[in-house]
Amino acid sequence: MTGPIQPRWLAARFRAGAPTGLALTAAVLTLATCAWALWSLTLSVAHHTGIARSDARVLSFFVSHRTAWLTVLAQSLTWPGSGFVLWPVVILAGLGLWWRRRRWLPAVLPALALVGAAAWSLVIKALVGWLRPPAGLRLATVHGWSFPSQHAAQALATWGMLALMAAAGRPRRTRVLLVAGAALLALMTGLTRLYLAAHWLTDVLGGWALAGAWDSLLLICYLLAQQATTASTARETPAGARSAGQAGPAHRGGGVTAMMGRRARGGAHHQRSGGRLPRSLLPGG
Repeated sequence: MTGPIQPRWLAARFRAGAPTGLALTAAVLTLATCAWALWSLTLSVAHHTGIARSDARVLSFFVSHRTAWLTVLAQSLTWPGSGFVLWPVVILAGLGLWWRRRRWLPAVLPALALVGAAAWSLVIKALVGWLRPPAGLRLATVHGWSFPSQHAAQALATWGMLALMAAAGRPRRTRVLLVAGAALLALMTGLTRLYLAAHWLTDVLGGWALAGAWDSLLLICYLLAQQATTASTARETPAGARSAGQAGPAHRGGGVTAMMGRRARGGAHHQRSGGRLPRSLLPGG
């Protein structure tokens, strides 16, 4: 009994189109990967080991390649990770998603992604207490601790969730463009934080890892809720379909039976009359 169940269970985990199929598997794997990456980066920053040792070298590369036009561009392109931009976008997009899908959960998920990314960033900042790059190198006004980058986390979490919710039910080309656009905005935000010396490399990577973990957790909850709704609908629909299906044949069967009974009674009457037609049906009758 156990043998055949396991292959079916594994096959179901990779079935495309099902809420608990490939989408849930990808979300769980992404959650595990991003959580491990965030934990590793946090340890690296706390003990100044591993990739944290490359922070100064990477920052020096960006500072040494600054130009006037790049600075203006970076100061403009860093705004997609700011709450001042993201909150109006989330509210308008949520209204649009509600109007299009008539469901509240896809409409509020982008806002939950933004709130979680901001909140978890502040919590980790307070716990780690990692200093920002030197003030003399900064080209942006920043406050508080450095790890992880709140801009990077908010950009990937919010734009990524918006793209996933907006991509549902659209053609493949549109889905790819939406996801690619969200990834580009998140990448652009992270690079500008490095260029402006607002963050170290580990800060940006930690923000992206945090966003990936948080969005994956939200998607897992969303997919499980979708599966529960689908299962509830499936339990109700077959019962109604069965009752309708049973009533239909019985009704049709009753009509056929009545017709056959009328024919039988007509045949018996014809036999009793000696096979003669009724007088009323004779010519001139």
